[in-house]
Amino acid sequence: MSEQNNAGSTRSTDYMEVKGFNVITAILPRHTSSEVADFILDWPGRRLVAFNARGTLIRDRWYQALLPMLSPEQEVYQFLIPQEDEEILMSQIIALGQLRLAGSGAVISMRTSRAIFSSGSPLWQNGALGFPRASGAIQLGRSLVGIYCTAQSRSAESIARAAVRAGAHGPSISYSEGRGLRDRLGLLRITQNPDKEFIRVIVDEFDAEPVFEAMVRAGRLDQPGRGFIYQIPVAKGLVNLATVSASGRHSASLQQVIHAIDDIKGGADWRLHHQLPGSSERKSGFSFFGKEKSRRYLTNLQLLSCLAERKHAEALADAALTAGSPGITTAFGKLIESGSEKTGAGVRLNRERVLIKMAIKADKVDGILHAMQKVATESRCTDHCFYVQEIPRALTFLG
Repeated sequence: MSEQNNAGSTRSTDYMEVKGFNVITAILPRHTSSEVADFILDWPGRRLVAFNARGTLIRDRWYQALLPMLSPEQEVYQFLIPQEDEEILMSQIIALGQLRLAGSGAVISMRTSRAIFSSGSPLWQNGALGFPRASGAIQLGRSLVGIYCTAQSRSAESIARAAVRAGAHGPSISYSEGRGLRDRLGLLRITQNPDKEFIRVIVDEFDAEPVFEAMVRAGRLDQPGRGFIYQIPVAKGLVNLATVSASGRHSASLQQVIHAIDDIKGGADWRLHHQLPGSSERKSGFSFFGKEKSRRYLTNLQLLSCLAERKHAEALADAALTAGSPGITTAFGKLIESGSEKTGAGVRLNRERVLIKMAIKADKVDGILHAMQKVATESRCTDHCFYVQEIPRALTFLG
């Protein structure tokens, strides 16, 4: 692609598509996140994107059920790196963040089917980590699922609470903006608040269905304008997020006890309960005047993500919607690089970034991708990248 500048010369934005890149996500408490980032960025050529978030802690006393949840500050780091380097990076995050301890955080890896980098977006070079693996055996779970939900801010707490009660680790919640339905309402757009909450939940594969259904019911996500929820398989990870603000009566959380039994039993099959005569199987659906209604799920979608400079967020979002995306979610963070300048106090000077996500049909990916690349070239946005992930199941209001 090329563009004509004021001087009449042509300036090009080239793209390179690569295979075998993974998205590493680390969810860390604020007091340990800076140490992890500083160590990783001590080596040249490193970069990550950081997003502010808050955790979810439910109080364990019955009379506290109606009180607001505790929301400890978190930072969510995302890396786009070659698959062969993922375990080295993850082992260092686990060691530095002490993720083996209860409530210390999480780190997961997710596959991408495509990753496309602009000419101004440097790649994480293969085998260039520069530090050894952490000592000791690290057991990374391989039967995990990520459940992601964009919902109205007012319903985020009830959705997170429902996820925990259904068996999830503490959800991580961050601010985002939603576009799509609201843009098509004309004067009625004032009835829809663009401010949204992005809820991130990592669960065992065994618990994915009940947690997914609990979140749908709590947020009424099958109703108009309520939000969008989807799940993506996790390649590997370690999750140790706190869920309960305990009173000190127990030395281990319920999640720790369950995982310990899983290890002893060699899997989660022990959790299956034999059905007694007259009992009913668990169903996916909701009850309406005593009748079970089946849900209409969206399947075989793809998640197209674009990471770019924040000043180009509106132009890129408009291009995606015009090209046929039914809706988008934008989150704002900061790009932290090893080569960035520092203040006298040693604080890195970071650049703002936008992460634009959209769940679309596979046959629409190339058209939307090309439209966004064209706008990026016209806007002189040279440092950006795209990546695509598979979405096995999603749900929203379908009319």
